[in-house]
Amino acid sequence: MGTFPEVIAAILVILTLLGGLYCLFSLWCVVGFFRLPEYSPKDSLYPPVSILKPMRGVDPEWLDNITSFVTQEYPEYEILLGFNDPCDEGVHLASDIAKSSGSRVRVVVHSTHLGANPKVSNLCGLLREARYPLLLISDSDIRVNRTYLKEIVGEYLATENVGIVTSLSKIPSALSMGAALESLTYTADFIPSVLVARRLEGVTFGLGPSMMLSKERLQEIGGLPAFADYLAEDYQIGNRLWEKGYRNILSTHLIEDVIGRMSILKHLVHQMRWARTYRACRPRGFFGYGITHMFAFALLFPIIHGPTPFSLSVLASAFILRCCLVLVVSRKAGYPTRWLRWLWLLPVKDLLSLGIWLLCFLGSHVTWRGFHYKLLKDGLMKKV
Repeated sequence: MGTFPEVIAAILVILTLLGGLYCLFSLWCVVGFFRLPEYSPKDSLYPPVSILKPMRGVDPEWLDNITSFVTQEYPEYEILLGFNDPCDEGVHLASDIAKSSGSRVRVVVHSTHLGANPKVSNLCGLLREARYPLLLISDSDIRVNRTYLKEIVGEYLATENVGIVTSLSKIPSALSMGAALESLTYTADFIPSVLVARRLEGVTFGLGPSMMLSKERLQEIGGLPAFADYLAEDYQIGNRLWEKGYRNILSTHLIEDVIGRMSILKHLVHQMRWARTYRACRPRGFFGYGITHMFAFALLFPIIHGPTPFSLSVLASAFILRCCLVLVVSRKAGYPTRWLRWLWLLPVKDLLSLGIWLLCFLGSHVTWRGFHYKLLKDGLMKKV
């Protein structure tokens, strides 16, 4: 029986080893995912699409984000920009976009209020105005390329018994240290974890930045009002469709999340909200997510065990594996070379991530869009 420090050191080695195996499996999932075929039906088969964009305020580079949807190379679609506050500062800007875009863009100002989740209330107001049976729900801070809609619809049409087609997002442009930490979190943690979950159990979820589904499927799971009191309505929509036997698809087309000059504090608040939402929706998966903090465990090992050749080798191996994962994901996702200048922040991000994971178990309050909520069982929430 060893001493207490020896037992802790042994546990840290085991956790680092498990994290290394997870990292290698993540690499395999990432490489395999980006080898998937792309689907492109003939132009005559593309159905019309209603794009629903719930808006609140003005996001960084807001005009460019919306313009990227207006200029899609797609036969027929409409964009609905929704506000459930007539005094919102974005209403006049959205109206200017609508005037310059003809009938393709419409601004919908309404007063729908259903539950604790304001985004769902906004979407309900938009859904009433949507002309077409095929819907694309997309956040206001998302930017896409000109072929995005064709590729998403192509994957939707190529799938039998389809529930939703949802998309991973990336942050290839970091304008501040907080934005760089957020980008590294997406690259090193979020994208790999989603692809691991896809490989192990399938796509049992939806991702809010981009979800394509039909009105018919949405009605089968109770319609949008059924999600009015959930924080992660995107996860719930995908999960309920999966439970009904539909096949959800994770698109190979990554979209860009434009976050601007995010502060470090805003990054931490966002990650805490994400972590507590994950814990509420998938408690066992979130607990197992702890092994992904491999570098933090490896760093603690030489502190407790001493800076021996073995402990330093463990630390170096963990850092190299983490860097390899980030480099592979960034390359596959098409990040610009200048993004790599932030790679030195990876150890800092990993230590912060472990701290957030641990703190996540000590409370159930989150902040979202300036409002405070208390998370309840299964992802339900109430405003505080």
